[in-house]
Amino acid sequence: MEIIYGLNPIKEALNACSREFFDIIVCRQRYDDIARLAKGIPLHRVSRKELDKIAGTRAHQGIAARVSDYKYTTLEDISTLNVIVLLDSVEDPQNLGAIIRSAYALAGSGIVIPAKRGASITPSVLKASAGATEHTKVTRVPNLRMAAKILKRHGFWLVGLEAEKGEMIDKISTFEKLAVVLGGEDAGIRPGVLGEIDVMACIPMKAAFNSLNVASSASIAIYELVTRRASSKKMF
Repeated sequence: MEIIYGLNPIKEALNACSREFFDIIVCRQRYDDIARLAKGIPLHRVSRKELDKIAGTRAHQGIAARVSDYKYTTLEDISTLNVIVLLDSVEDPQNLGAIIRSAYALAGSGIVIPAKRGASITPSVLKASAGATEHTKVTRVPNLRMAAKILKRHGFWLVGLEAEKGEMIDKISTFEKLAVVLGGEDAGIRPGVLGEIDVMACIPMKAAFNSLNVASSASIAIYELVTRRASSKKMF
């Protein structure tokens, strides 16, 4: 069991039926907002100070819930998608949540993360994703390089993203099954995973600046490689 918090994360978890809800705890002013969605789940009113203690944060937006743990999917299941994002050692929960949010919103992407050397799905990641984790297929693997090999056998092309390396992203070919690979905040893509990448891409920048945040880079890459191209096809 874990405690999740935030209005949108809890609403999305309820809508997705992705968790078992044991109870919902709300501040008085949030009671009416959530009562319609509770559907028989025990609902408790508490003061904001009490909720701060229960949620372990003040960023709860007046609502928290005790729920079952997040359920990761399998690599086999995620390979049925056409777009996947592989994250090599992304350790900041805010970055992971933001990447999941944009990946799901822009392309319905799945996410692959390592079991070690990276953030996992936690209540803070759920909050940062605005609830998108509850709709997104996320798999956690013991070896990211081996996962990359398996995805390639399933027909995926791996496009790595690093600053100032590879082809400009708008010149990259379109792939029917695409896996975008992004490295961690400090070290980037590790050599073992780098050896599995089919194409390296970079995002052109006009200003004299070394790189973009990994979450921003993910959004741009998914939009350029998937969303914009799909929109262009519909126009013709």
